[in-house]
Amino acid sequence: MSLPKGKKNKEILWDRWRDDLLINSLNEGVIVIDSELTIRVYNKAAETLTGQTAAQRIGEKAEVYSLEDSPAFEVLRTGQPIYNIENDLKDGRTFLVNYIPIKHNGETIGIVQSFNDVTERKKLETALIHTRDELDEAFALTLPNSKVEYKLKSTPEFRDVYDPRTGLITITEVIPDGNYRHVVNALKVAADLNHKGIMGLVGVKKDILVETLIFHDIGKAQPDLKVGDKVDPLELFEPGMEHAWRSADIAEHYYNLPEDAVTLIRYHHHSEDELPPSFPSYLLPMHRLIRVIDGLSASLTRRKSKLMLEAKSPTVFIWEENEHPSYAGQWAINLFTGLQRHYTLEDDTLDKYFKGKEIRRISNGYGAERQ
Repeated sequence: MSLPKGKKNKEILWDRWRDDLLINSLNEGVIVIDSELTIRVYNKAAETLTGQTAAQRIGEKAEVYSLEDSPAFEVLRTGQPIYNIENDLKDGRTFLVNYIPIKHNGETIGIVQSFNDVTERKKLETALIHTRDELDEAFALTLPNSKVEYKLKSTPEFRDVYDPRTGLITITEVIPDGNYRHVVNALKVAADLNHKGIMGLVGVKKDILVETLIFHDIGKAQPDLKVGDKVDPLELFEPGMEHAWRSADIAEHYYNLPEDAVTLIRYHHHSEDELPPSFPSYLLPMHRLIRVIDGLSASLTRRKSKLMLEAKSPTVFIWEENEHPSYAGQWAINLFTGLQRHYTLEDDTLDKYFKGKEIRRISNGYGAERQ
């Protein structure tokens, strides 16, 4: 095709071709409608996704399900975009749709609708939820009896926002079975470390570790809180050492756990300089490991965190981005010596362990305590 004569005409034609090329190069469907819901643009991806051609649809009215429910009318009325609306089609597919207003001199004159087919992703999400539920049921069968399951599931945890100026937290969500979630997540972290070889370390006993994690918070008591409450966590929440001691007594006297597991439960909230002289030195690697797992499980259960975990025996490497600055950073923890090194997230010292690795996103809130 030859270009028209005249510089201005060429520029106009190139502008029109550029817009067509851009919109038709997108993988997502794009439909543009005017304020009367007449279709003005219908790109190639929209043709593929809907099975209708631009020639069939341009100039026709857009289909809406109802005058009250259609997001298009709300966008035209308010001038505000609406994102990530799931539309279930009659053929069983699911489209994820965005509605973006087109404005001219402050007036909304049309809408850009962009959409993707997310059917397979939705099926995968459903399958993952089903798998998670099956795993939860399988875990419940490993518990000694229904009383343990009931106690864990009836002890809540809380998601909250921390105010560093006042030291107060505002409760944003109550997790009714939070203690159960905490134990499940602790076992997931332990399984990840097992996969990375830490359980093969001399001084780490896998069976003792699992028993300790299941019972470590069995004696925990939580306050009665609701969303919106502002509290001082240091005043309201029971010190960790107290419920650790109570948990150890329950594990020992009611469930006959081995002495090593009882000792680890009793002192899992003690830092090393707080341990009594009678604490067995051979349990120190396990003590350090349990404190690492407990802290990471807290991030999984009740904080907004991004997390990476690696291991090179006998050292565990942790990368954590957290709303609370005290918990954000990178750590290298030697389970044999107890030596801990802390680095900021910007530091590249541990890049050889984390660079290029997948970050786990955990959409929870900061909790009242790390350990």
